[in-house]
Amino acid sequence: MKILLIDKFHNVFGGAERAYFDTANVLKSNGHEVAFFSMQHVNNEKTKWSKYFVENVDLRNKNYSVFKKISVAFRIIWNFEAQKKLNALLDEFNPDVVHMHLIYHQLSPSIIWTLKKRKIPMIMTLHDFKHVSPNYNMLVRGKIWEKSPWQCVGDRCVKDSVSKSIICTFEHYFHKFIKTFEKVDVYIAPSKFLAKKYKEKGFKKDILHVPQPLNKNFFKPCEVENLNENYPKNYVLYFGRLSYEKGLDVLIKAFSKSNAQNLVFVGKGDQREILEKLAKDLKIEKKVHFVGYKSGKELRSWICNAKVTVMASACYENMPYALLEALASGVMVIAADMGGMPERIIDGKNGFLYNPKDANDLVRKINKAIVTNKSTISRNAKLSVEDLTYSKYYDNLMRVYNKAIEQSK
Repeated sequence: MKILLIDKFHNVFGGAERAYFDTANVLKSNGHEVAFFSMQHVNNEKTKWSKYFVENVDLRNKNYSVFKKISVAFRIIWNFEAQKKLNALLDEFNPDVVHMHLIYHQLSPSIIWTLKKRKIPMIMTLHDFKHVSPNYNMLVRGKIWEKSPWQCVGDRCVKDSVSKSIICTFEHYFHKFIKTFEKVDVYIAPSKFLAKKYKEKGFKKDILHVPQPLNKNFFKPCEVENLNENYPKNYVLYFGRLSYEKGLDVLIKAFSKSNAQNLVFVGKGDQREILEKLAKDLKIEKKVHFVGYKSGKELRSWICNAKVTVMASACYENMPYALLEALASGVMVIAADMGGMPERIIDGKNGFLYNPKDANDLVRKINKAIVTNKSTISRNAKLSVEDLTYSKYYDNLMRVYNKAIEQSK
């Protein structure tokens, strides 16, 4: 089978891109032919299909001219370049199915119309709430935001900006009016929560629950290595993007009141300086350590040596890789009791859940976790994700792809 995978980033920017590349690896290892469609970027993985990638657009660039900003705003609604280049790629590759991940803004939903015109079966993995809300993570100024889309502008629901909120609100209603997202044959989601929330918001298409797989290396025994003597001891760990929706300010404040000795952040992001300042203001800067981005064996070492990992997300998480990787490694996890995370965490059995509306509950759970014998919880943690294998994911994908092929007829 020939499968075209689409995501606006062709580098590991976040969880959606991890899923995008994992899907490619699973398909290739089972003998399928895979092509990619994305946006140009200096950090992209190499592929012969990059000749069809669209022009790089940095939506955070404040130095764009007024004309460029207007052009970018229009591309968010409808991207003619993406349609033209996608058509050229389709002429060469002629896929049996197309599997989309994140497409909005840099590619735009206009590509769905291109695929529909050519009668190519379409699958889309939902990673956020963009189809049902102008605000993709339903988080506004640190608070959950689930109001009607028309209230977005008044609430400045996108990046606290009136102009960006206007553009995204118009984009939402425009594609809803022309029924763009109804053209996709099959939707899948890594968590049941996301599918349920879509239905609550009136989304008409069925959504199948298909969990993302984990690399087999995370199922290997977690060997606790002796870290450099200068590294922190007995630490609480967060690993992932340092971004505001992850609730990392809440984690630092809770840590400052807990009995834990050290807090380690593994990852990079635009919140690092803000978090470092917060730690300094709380006079705990010597106990809070930022070690930067890590991957592979080095990341696994940080996970395996942790007393406990914490997922203090302020938004509705779908099903974050960090949660699943920690569980597969047999490390205790403390997670906010919201979004998709409670689907994997049973409080006190394979980890701990805390009430995100009670700041002191996270303090209590940290104190409890660092003195808890982890042997039983570690075993249960591993068992709770043993279904997330590449082989099972592949079987699920084939069922989904065949269903899309049938429905597209």
